[in-house]
Amino acid sequence: MWKERRKLGDTDGFYKTAFPDSQFSPDITPLILASQKNQYEIVQLLLLRGETIMKPHKFSCACQECRNKMKFDQLRLAKYRLNAYKGLASEAYISLSSKDPILTAFELAAELRRLSRVEKHFKSEYRELADQLSDYVVKLLDRIRTQKELELVLNKTGKPHQEKFDSLARFKLALKYKEKKFVAHPSCQQRLVRLWYNGMGKLERATWPKRLTMIALFLCAYPFLIFLHVLCPNTKAAKILQYPALKFVCNAMSFFTFLLLIVVSTIESSQTVSKYRTLRSVYPDRHYVYTLFCNATAGSYIEDLPHDFPLRPSFPTITELLLTAWIIGMVFQECSQLFHHGLMEHLQDFFNLLDILLITTYIATFTLRFWTMYKFHASLAFLSYEENIANERKMLESIYWLNTDRLYWSPTDPINFLEGSFAVANILSVARIAYLLPANEILGPLQISLGRMLKDIAKICALLVVVIFAFMVGLHNLYWYYDERDDIELDYPGRPIVNDVNAQENFGGVIASFRTVFWAMFGRGEPDAVKLGGYNNTFTADIGYFIYGMYNIAMVTVLLNMLIAMMTRSFDLIAEDSDREWKFSRSLLYMDYISYGGTLPVPINIIGAPKAFFKMLFCGCCCCGEKHPETEDLDEDIEDESPMYSSRNRPIQNGRGHVGKQGSLDDPRGYAHHNNHHLETTEVNGKVNEAFDGTPTKPSRKMPATMVEVEATEDKLTYQQTMQRIVQRYIFDIQREAEVTEDDFDEIKQDLSSFRYDLLNQMANKNIVEEELKAQMATILAQLQSLNEELLGKDAVKTVKNFEKKADTSRLRPTDLNIPVTFAPGSPEDIDENPETINEDPEKEEQENEET
Repeated sequence: MWKERRKLGDTDGFYKTAFPDSQFSPDITPLILASQKNQYEIVQLLLLRGETIMKPHKFSCACQECRNKMKFDQLRLAKYRLNAYKGLASEAYISLSSKDPILTAFELAAELRRLSRVEKHFKSEYRELADQLSDYVVKLLDRIRTQKELELVLNKTGKPHQEKFDSLARFKLALKYKEKKFVAHPSCQQRLVRLWYNGMGKLERATWPKRLTMIALFLCAYPFLIFLHVLCPNTKAAKILQYPALKFVCNAMSFFTFLLLIVVSTIESSQTVSKYRTLRSVYPDRHYVYTLFCNATAGSYIEDLPHDFPLRPSFPTITELLLTAWIIGMVFQECSQLFHHGLMEHLQDFFNLLDILLITTYIATFTLRFWTMYKFHASLAFLSYEENIANERKMLESIYWLNTDRLYWSPTDPINFLEGSFAVANILSVARIAYLLPANEILGPLQISLGRMLKDIAKICALLVVVIFAFMVGLHNLYWYYDERDDIELDYPGRPIVNDVNAQENFGGVIASFRTVFWAMFGRGEPDAVKLGGYNNTFTADIGYFIYGMYNIAMVTVLLNMLIAMMTRSFDLIAEDSDREWKFSRSLLYMDYISYGGTLPVPINIIGAPKAFFKMLFCGCCCCGEKHPETEDLDEDIEDESPMYSSRNRPIQNGRGHVGKQGSLDDPRGYAHHNNHHLETTEVNGKVNEAFDGTPTKPSRKMPATMVEVEATEDKLTYQQTMQRIVQRYIFDIQREAEVTEDDFDEIKQDLSSFRYDLLNQMANKNIVEEELKAQMATILAQLQSLNEELLGKDAVKTVKNFEKKADTSRLRPTDLNIPVTFAPGSPEDIDENPETINEDPEKEEQENEET
């Protein structure tokens, strides 16, 4: 029947409408229902019989099947998708059907979070399922017992059936999917911190004075270590620079040195120009040519030129050269990260975007700086020849690039642009310190709270822009006339002069209106901003006062207080999960330095930049077109399927650690343990036969199973074995820690009540049964007694006759033989040794025996 339904295309029961009064919708299969209820035994039985949960199509899928379902019933389609994902996100289903439950949970949680952003109607349900998967992964981590198991779990990479590992590959995937609970787990943090202090275990346990002393000694030896790293990079001493903690210290020192250079450059900027450094004092020969040009153009359309002027900076200072070296090093560092991480992944990090903006502004600043210096020297060379006086345009241009008096500058002078970009770059540079704050346990949570508050400000700004735009346009349209009154009104004798029109200054133009409403938002507005002065237009003034008052109420009283409430709420949320948020941010910081590369900080990385460039170039050319060796030996017989649906025939181990019969060493799915290194578990109080056959048994509440573990020695522990053990422990703990509900108590009450009534009925029937048995026994005894008497009478008569015959024969009397005439019951009195008597009448004797 099931195969016929599949042939007809009905694989999920979506179009069934025959049973509208059913308890469950037709698309909810037994496996989905059992998975939603986390019934491990039922899920295992259904999986062993080949059942599976079909994964729904994407929300944006436009195939014919999805279009048909959309036309048939949109609500049913939405609930069908939700029910299917509830089954797929079940802990029981993932534990029993997936080769790699952690990877499956990560991918499914990310898919559910994306779906929650698209399908708004069930947003909370999908997010709840995603959080449920995050909790499930954490529960699996809680079942890890040894460091070796933790290494296998955190280093796993590649497909589930491949034994491929990379340093913290699964941990990096958790960072990518933002699985904060997984990242902040104590086991993961312990492994991360251990790798952070790799090679420097003493630094982790040292006190702060010892740490500062060790760092000071390291900084003293740092130049020699750089020399060794460049010449002999494979030596043990040179590899010290690759320690993650030391790389962090070096990069932090480099960045703070860069900030110090910015401060020094700010101080030097006022000393590069002076009124004592003029054209006459520094270049007298050029000043002579300049004087000739001024005399030649006297009285012309050219404005009067000063007799002398201060000069622009001609050469960069040492500080500017050092800053330039730092900028070049930052560019190399950013290019290296972009090459290793890829464009899309690199742009997902906020601090990478900040670095790109920072580098761009600094490049623009120093490009304009050096370009103005180039123009200075070109203009100075042009003034070296007197014959150039005839070229007035070129002479004026040369004088412009030499003069630093800003009274004669154009508004678009390059110095104005570079100073603006340099100011923005300085702000971004100081803000870049926030990247280093998660390393500190105190400042890290504060930095995270600040980031959340900035997001709240960005959200509220969208509403602020709408309100500001509405009131700005309204007030400008109300007072536009008073800004244009000089061009409209006629001036005639006797016309009164109108002064103190504040509305003209505050709302006459668009820019003026924006400035007024913007600063009024922060309480910097004036109550008389809408005053009309001498104009007797009270209605317009009243309307202006009303609109301006409503603006202050809406902005200051409502929206700003709403912003404060949102920021307070964000801070409270961060405070509740401050430890988790801080550990996640710190993990992002640590992984940047744990990853390969970035050994030399800025600007020392310029030394290794050519070597890295050629290595990257030649390695890319040599490796182009070559297949990775790990991809060549993949087993083509293994079905390339999603981990969600693989290994559905693996026995659940019944929550008791029993290895079922399904697994074998030749199983390509790799779920069975080897005979020499497997984990056997045996129950010693019965009920194990069904478990060993792979059939789930219901655990007894009265007497829990006693476990005896026998663990054989292991030569090599694989990832599949590790995950199977973790899942076994998890299922066992779930079944053991199952909460006793009210239904269980009701069931026990019913059992006790039924047992009581059965016992009372048996006690009541006991007396009746005893009386019946006594009557039957009395009847039987009476019958036996009467029968015995009859038998005794017949035997006595027969015996007397026999003795009379013998007496007649021997002429003896029976009394002379001294033989009793009565016999005890059961004695062999019927035996007559006289052959004549025995053979006298055998038929009659046989008949008498039958009667007896």
